[in-house]
Amino acid sequence: MPRSPMSSEEEMAQSFSDSVSSESDSSRDEPPRLDRPTSARLDNSLRDTMLICVVIPDLQQTKSMRFSPDATVWVAKQQILCTLTQSLRDVLNYGLFHTSTNIHRNYAGRH
Repeated sequence: MPRSPMSSEEEMAQSFSDSVSSESDSSRDEPPRLDRPTSARLDNSLRDTMLICVVIPDLQQTKSMRFSPDATVWVAKQQILCTLTQSLRDVLNYGLFHTSTNIHRNYAGRH
């Protein structure tokens, strides 16, 4: 049975509070260690993705999202649809389109 996002957030908060309350005095002498990705790993993960600006005029929404270059258009579209705050009337009637390269050339000199 799939879990709702709210329940996983609550579980994470509970596990965090449990770990904080169960710390011993000896562990408090050590500085807290956070398992964060190193900048090299972060750079590699960002390099392996594409940043795409998604505009949905019917809902007046604009989003910037990262996608794997290996992902299909269908997978990218499903990820976009899952992030929308409102539902679309006909989700099958939407697609992803690449803008003309001339648009980017026109804006390049204006910045």
